[in-house]
Amino acid sequence: MSQDDSRAASPEALEAWVLATLPRAVAFAASLLHDRVRSEDVVHDCYVRLLSKAGTYNLLADGTKLLFKAITNACIDVNGRERRLLSLDELSADGRAIDPHDQAEHRELEAAMVDGLGRLTVAQRAALELKSLGYTLDEIAEALATSPSNAGVLVHRARKALAEQLAPFLEVRPDE
Repeated sequence: MSQDDSRAASPEALEAWVLATLPRAVAFAASLLHDRVRSEDVVHDCYVRLLSKAGTYNLLADGTKLLFKAITNACIDVNGRERRLLSLDELSADGRAIDPHDQAEHRELEAAMVDGLGRLTVAQRAALELKSLGYTLDEIAEALATSPSNAGVLVHRARKALAEQLAPFLEVRPDE
């Protein structure tokens, strides 16, 4: 569409687009950051940047793809700037004492997950996160600006890499 066509998007249509995409956007950011409040801040900032360019972009047609790309990049920036620390208090939500063996296993599994996700490419990690949120390969492909078959390859490779990384914690080995 031309720039004039994208400016034709009414404030009501843009508001409807934001309301329709907001829950998925926050869920996606939360899956990348593991912090709902920071996720909401990241998503808000991404919406502000996109809406400020509503005259340049056709947000009704391409906004979702642009939004998820912006969220992915913003979450990578946030994770790079801030290293999240977990306290032992977060491990037990009900206040019960946690067995030290369980604590150690939990920390090892968590470290293996973080390491495994960190070894994935950004595209693989984003594809896996979107798939875990229930998106179809077509939707993942659109969000990542790739083909559905490549989105499937990204998800497959990410799952395989994580299965290999987590094999010591799994009863069934990834080869089986």
